[in-house]
Amino acid sequence: MFLSELYNIRYLLLLEFLLLTVFAVFEIIPFIALLGIIFFILILYLTFHKPILAVHILIFSILVDAIIPYKNVSKGPTLFIEEIFLGFFLVVFTLKFLTQLNENYKIPAFIWLWVPFFIWTLPTGLLIALEKLRILVFWKNYFAGFFSLVLVYYSIQNKAQLKALIFSFIIWGFLLALIEFNILMQLGGFSSGVVGLYFKKNLFAVSWGRSNYLASFLVVIIPLTFGYLFYVKSKILKSFFSFALFFMFLGVIVTLSRGGLLALIFALILLFARTLKVKSLIPFFSILVIITVIILLNPMTYVIANSMSAIETSGSVYSRLHFYQDTWHAFLKYPFTGVGFGNLSFYATFVLAKDASSSAHNIILGMLGETGLIGGFFFFAVIGTVFIKIVKDYRSEGEYSLKLLKWAFFSAIMGGCFHSLMEPNFEGLQFSIIFWSLVGTFFHLNKLRTNNGQNLSSDENYN
Repeated sequence: MFLSELYNIRYLLLLEFLLLTVFAVFEIIPFIALLGIIFFILILYLTFHKPILAVHILIFSILVDAIIPYKNVSKGPTLFIEEIFLGFFLVVFTLKFLTQLNENYKIPAFIWLWVPFFIWTLPTGLLIALEKLRILVFWKNYFAGFFSLVLVYYSIQNKAQLKALIFSFIIWGFLLALIEFNILMQLGGFSSGVVGLYFKKNLFAVSWGRSNYLASFLVVIIPLTFGYLFYVKSKILKSFFSFALFFMFLGVIVTLSRGGLLALIFALILLFARTLKVKSLIPFFSILVIITVIILLNPMTYVIANSMSAIETSGSVYSRLHFYQDTWHAFLKYPFTGVGFGNLSFYATFVLAKDASSSAHNIILGMLGETGLIGGFFFFAVIGTVFIKIVKDYRSEGEYSLKLLKWAFFSAIMGGCFHSLMEPNFEGLQFSIIFWSLVGTFFHLNKLRTNNGQNLSSDENYN
């Protein structure tokens, strides 16, 4: 009886024996590899049936990378966790699309316009660029934003998924702010960290970005959080969002990013110019008190105010103004093709620092200088189409709370674009994923409508 049972499971026993032998010889490495394979098979199964899970995994993998100690990251090319998932999900959903070719997918104009942008910028960049690798790196970052937009647009199926994703964006911003405070603690505590940042702002960094780049994420998430704070009715959620906003405002200030603070002020002015009604007066003044307390009590306020008052003699501003001229001259030299992504520094005649950024720090000049008139036309056509659709949908919305939330999304997107006039946000992989995921989320906000007969559905509006 016992022998017959063993005989029936002989193959399983053989497999277990082989695994134990491998683990004994190679120690922990095969075990980790096996766990990795099981992990990816599980993700493959779950995301293939529920694509929205891929969006959550992708955006939170960015924070996992941010936790990795910055000093342990090599100065050479680095493969981030979000890049691994990006490639994995690209393969998964390409296969899923190929297996569902018989389905009638409606593709809106703001997705179609990306295609000529990528078709134009890659071959022309590789043909003209002096540094070919930079073309591939920055092209990949823009493509990551496009993939995130498409993934979100086709993944959200119902109201529950939409609410969960918006909530995830807010949690993401809150966790980023906590990570920033953890960086301060690692610099020797709050007081020592503040003193260190006063003398060298770039001490404030994670594996994938420094202070100004970190601020760019909070610039788009804070207005969104305000909008959802006004939208939800739960007092518990309102309290949590207010708590999260407190830390996110602190998170912007500790970055000492003048551009980030200016962009955030611009986005909030835009937000409250349309949403400040009688219903929102109490939440607004509550948040205003919080912001006032942060500004008055935070020791970083003096640092930012002092740096803004000295803007005319700032080395950062001085170098950017000269680089603007170099970028314009590069554009005039190659007006139709540009010099290629990340190659502007080769045409610079003025360099302030040894490790000066190769970006123009201005999305308009940078896009023209890197991709020329043709590439710039396609990219700004995408941005323009998105803005037109957002404003059109906002104006046609009849529900007050949903209209307020849509304007909060618009303010967040405008804040991100305004910040890109001072910082190279769009060419960053992580910001590209978050920003275009937010854009894709906006086009499903009609799923939150309580009276579905009042306006056109989401699909009817955007196809």
